[in-house]
Amino acid sequence: MKICLTNDDGADHPGLLELASSLSKLGSLTVIVPSNQRSATGKALTLNSPIRISEGILKDNYEMIKHSGLPADSVVLAKAFMTDIDLVVAGINGGANLGYQSMLTSGTVGAVFEGAIMGIPGIAFSMVVEPHEWFNSQGVQEDYQKAAKIATGITEKVLSTGLPGGIDAINVNFPSEIADNTKTVVTKPAKARIENELDRRIDPNGSPYYWLRGIPADAPAGTDAHEVLENGNISIAPIVIDTVEDERIEQLKTLFSH
Repeated sequence: MKICLTNDDGADHPGLLELASSLSKLGSLTVIVPSNQRSATGKALTLNSPIRISEGILKDNYEMIKHSGLPADSVVLAKAFMTDIDLVVAGINGGANLGYQSMLTSGTVGAVFEGAIMGIPGIAFSMVVEPHEWFNSQGVQEDYQKAAKIATGITEKVLSTGLPGGIDAINVNFPSEIADNTKTVVTKPAKARIENELDRRIDPNGSPYYWLRGIPADAPAGTDAHEVLENGNISIAPIVIDTVEDERIEQLKTLFSH
C-alpha cells in the first residue's frame, strides 16, 4: 500500500517524525512536506510562484521530500513522486483541529481535503498541545509516540477495510494526555470551539494594528471538541466533500424562482 504523509508544522516536527517512523511499517511511505512552518494555511495552493524541492532524504524505511510550498501542495506534488496513492495522511499536528472552524483553517486538514477532492481517501491526525507549541517544532516526544502508535492502528484499519461509502476522509484528534484507558469515540465536528476577538494596538508611529485572538468557547456534547477537551477522549469525525442535500437545492430553487 502507498501512503503519502505531510503536515503543516514543518519537516522537523516531532509529530511528523514519530508518525512517519510508525507508518513506514505498513507499506510504501513517502513523506512530502513543507520545509518550514505552514500552520493555518487551510487548503491554499501555491499558484503565483514555483515550488522548489529543497531536499530529498532517504530515511530508514521511507523517503522524505521537502519543498517550499504549502501542505495542500504536497498532495499535488505527490503526482511527481508517487503513483497509485492509496491514502493521504497528515500530522500529527501540534495543536487540535476540532470543529469546522479549525478544520477549514488547518493546513494539516487542508492537505487531506485536497486529497479527498482528488479522490484519494485521507486521515488527518492532530493533538492537543499548549498554545505556545502551536507555531513551532516543540513537543514532548513520548506523547507523540503514544499518539503515533494509535494513529498507525487507525491507518491500518482504513487501509484494510476502506472508509464507509460517502465518507471521503476522517479527522482524528488526540487529547494532551493518552492513558491505557483513553477511549476512542466517533463524533461529529463542532461548529466552532473558539470565538475570534480583535486586540487593537498602536505602533510607535501612532498607526493602529490588530492581533487576532481566539477565546475558547463551549462545545455541545457529542461533538469532537467536547469529547477531546472535556472528556479526554480520542475523537474520529467524518470529512464529507459533497454535503449539499437535494432538499437544500430545492429550497434555493424556490427562493430564487420569482
